[in-house]
Amino acid sequence: MTIEQLVGVVVLSVFLSMLLLEALGGHHSQRTNTWRDRGFALAGISAQTLMAGPVVALLIGLLFGKVFTGTEGALAHVAFWVAFPLVFFLQEFCHYWLHRWSHEKRWLWKLHRTHHSAPQLNALVLYRYNIFWTLLLPQTWIGAICVHLGLYEVFAAAILIEFVVNALTHTPYRWDLALRRLPGMTPVFNVLEKIITLPDTHHAHHGLGQHAHARGNYAITLFCLDMLYGTAKIPRERQERFGLPGRFDWREELFWPLVRKGAIRK
Repeated sequence: MTIEQLVGVVVLSVFLSMLLLEALGGHHSQRTNTWRDRGFALAGISAQTLMAGPVVALLIGLLFGKVFTGTEGALAHVAFWVAFPLVFFLQEFCHYWLHRWSHEKRWLWKLHRTHHSAPQLNALVLYRYNIFWTLLLPQTWIGAICVHLGLYEVFAAAILIEFVVNALTHTPYRWDLALRRLPGMTPVFNVLEKIITLPDTHHAHHGLGQHAHARGNYAITLFCLDMLYGTAKIPRERQERFGLPGRFDWREELFWPLVRKGAIRK
């Protein structure tokens, strides 16, 4: 099995396992998860796979072919454990700032808000995107550069870790609160929650109400970035509800800025 196939198998297995567990728990009934939500996820998966990946790969190929000639496989000799922390941190750092700016800058927010309009958190929200948002994700660009430079295994490991953590923090099951209550685990989680993103902090980012924190908790995995830049909030509570106060036309959510419909009343 190639590295590419292994990554695909792991991602698909984690995603489908989460969907199954959530479905068994009643989190994908028509009452909690509409066809609108499922359609958004399907559109996001399609855009990321069929549009963003090929487009970014083509642009990076053209850039390195015309400007940085002779660099193909140039870093293949670099040891995995030297390259991995650099690539992983770069992805996390770039995503933190893209995510933060998408909540601070109006035009970026219109691209990102589709991810936040979900009324419930579950595995489908992982791919709930405006289709053009997928073109901005730093992981896609960094991945294409890594492949060109001969660091595909490094990138594969980094993206798998990010995907698994991202999946575990979007699930409706609050496994972190359950583990925290186990004997001797509270001190462990008091430290862990300041380093790694957990459902507690990411649910707060998506939440509405008293324990919400939409303007913070931006990191995918390295929550220490939020601690460093002063955007962290650790509620240690379940959120009252999720989503956005208003509602938008589905065409605008998926295709803004090509489609501009504005808010619609519930």
